[in-house]
Amino acid sequence: MEFLPVMTRVLLPPQDDLRAVLKESLPPLRERDIVVISSKVVAIHEGRCVAKSGFDKNALIKQEAELVIPRGYAKWPLVVSRHAFVSGAGIDESNGNGYHILLPEDVFKSAQSLHEHLCVTYGIADLGIIITDSASAPFRYGAQGVALSWWGMEPLQNHIGRTDLFGREIRYERSNVVDGIAGGATVVGGEVDEATPIVIVRGVPRVTFVAGDTRDQLLAPFSEDRFRVLYEEWLPKD
Repeated sequence: MEFLPVMTRVLLPPQDDLRAVLKESLPPLRERDIVVISSKVVAIHEGRCVAKSGFDKNALIKQEAELVIPRGYAKWPLVVSRHAFVSGAGIDESNGNGYHILLPEDVFKSAQSLHEHLCVTYGIADLGIIITDSASAPFRYGAQGVALSWWGMEPLQNHIGRTDLFGREIRYERSNVVDGIAGGATVVGGEVDEATPIVIVRGVPRVTFVAGDTRDQLLAPFSEDRFRVLYEEWLPKD
């Protein structure tokens, strides 16, 4: 399995042309490649930027978040946005050049659009797209890359029916492959001044490439989340 970083020119807020950058920066893609793209450059492409002057971050956090959990020990609340614990609802000023960059408004629509564009451009059928952001996990310092959205591939690898090394049949186990790929790609691409917002991942074993929206295979609704006890008192009341 290979993680191939792709350096690009700097995309400039408040809006820039990601498709032009892809055209000038991507090497030839192959069947069964997975293209991992930072949500920040997707957001800049879509013009999802707000000038820092007159900026009310608390108001924007409430606007952009799925769930806001107050915490008196920190400057900003704990925020669930696009089904991940992301800092400040993904509102970020790093590499913003005087702007705050929001997350893409509809990350799955963005992934679908990029998937269709690259499949047509390179004449390939089996291609995965993953849009990433940095997210935090309980009991850990630091952030890690997660998949905010994906297209063209199934997010899980199903092990049910296989046997382990001693012949025991697997009855429940599945692997979250899109977040694993996103985490590896973020390590390779970096998060500061590397100018590497795209990583091509090649040779991932047992990936199933499919057409259509597969988010329901991975994203658990709040009502079915086994960790709901950690935040359920802040869920919106019916």
